[in-house]
Amino acid sequence: MRRVTIFILLTIFLLLSTSLVSMGVESFSIKRSFLEKEIDGSTLLSKLNLDGVVCNFQKKIRSFYMNKADDGDGYWDFTFSPEDVELEDDAFHRMDVSSSSHFTEWWYFDAIFDNGYSAQAAVRVMSLLDQDIVIFSRLDIYKNNQLISHKQYMHFLEDFYASASVPWVLINKKEIIRGYIDRDTGDWTYDISFDMGDVSADLHFVGCTKGYKGATPSGKWAVILPRADVTGKLFVEGEEIKVRGVGYHDHNWEVTVEAALNFGWYWGKINSDTYTIVWSDILRTWYWGQPLVVISENNGGYQNIEQNDIQFGVGDLRLANWMLIPHSFDIVVQTENVSLNVHMQSVDVHYAPFMGGIMNYWRYHMKCTGFITVGSQTELIDDVVMAEFLRFRPY
Repeated sequence: MRRVTIFILLTIFLLLSTSLVSMGVESFSIKRSFLEKEIDGSTLLSKLNLDGVVCNFQKKIRSFYMNKADDGDGYWDFTFSPEDVELEDDAFHRMDVSSSSHFTEWWYFDAIFDNGYSAQAAVRVMSLLDQDIVIFSRLDIYKNNQLISHKQYMHFLEDFYASASVPWVLINKKEIIRGYIDRDTGDWTYDISFDMGDVSADLHFVGCTKGYKGATPSGKWAVILPRADVTGKLFVEGEEIKVRGVGYHDHNWEVTVEAALNFGWYWGKINSDTYTIVWSDILRTWYWGQPLVVISENNGGYQNIEQNDIQFGVGDLRLANWMLIPHSFDIVVQTENVSLNVHMQSVDVHYAPFMGGIMNYWRYHMKCTGFITVGSQTELIDDVVMAEFLRFRPY
């Protein structure tokens, strides 16, 4: 009986998501462009100068929506103002029924290893009417930037526990995530263990940079570990593999279906020897986004870049899953103290629709090249990292 009730609540959650996605299309999307019409799969898109068309159209649309923001329309106003993070920020927040009837929260980890492997792991909680109705755990493993294993399991409330005071998550009474501050070093430290049957990951994250948190149009976001040293082991393809590399961890909560009023978002990070750049572009429409960039220094603090100082562009549009998606990103920042110029080119893309295909998600492995200057120090950027494109609605 309990599971039947949970199924009914999950169905209501999905219906809420579907209805709001539709409302977002009617209320906030621009007129459908020819770029999003169905295109024959044999069309040689590489022969079309789509990047130039999109760039010109973006300028017109951005001007239109900037005027809406100047008019004081709160929906279009957004300024990211990061604050120092506390360990409790990475605990379970649970839904506040006084402010929302539905809620999604998740913990996200990824790592790029020095032996050609990479991994992403996450736990997601969906709540409705003060009930944690369903929990998902997920583990994706890549080799040479290509997906070799994807595992996702659904769990019910009785199989899930998460502390409301510290980062501690258990599924089936087994510890999945444990975060703490090392008493001897003061380092933010995480142990994660995802056992998905014939595939598993046991990883140890030690933070290198100071974390931060802030509010976005898609809910609360805490970048707990902008950058971390990662060690541990994977078990995949019948083999135990010791790994070492660079990782990342963040946590989102208070994410409701109202986030689907946005078109979606791009997100990623970039590493040089000393600096880590976490970036995002929250898309109000397919053609107009609001970028954010936060630059962290190893064993140091972080600095937020104002929107007006960020130039973000997409390119290399290709047909994927019957939708045009970018395969390259460019970020340029110029302030009195910071100069950043980075080109990111996809080396592989993993498509992963979720919530019954209501939303579309692409995870990239991106080759990042360029430079960053902070003060008088300039460093080259030449790295491979993960990035993502989440698309809430079809156009």
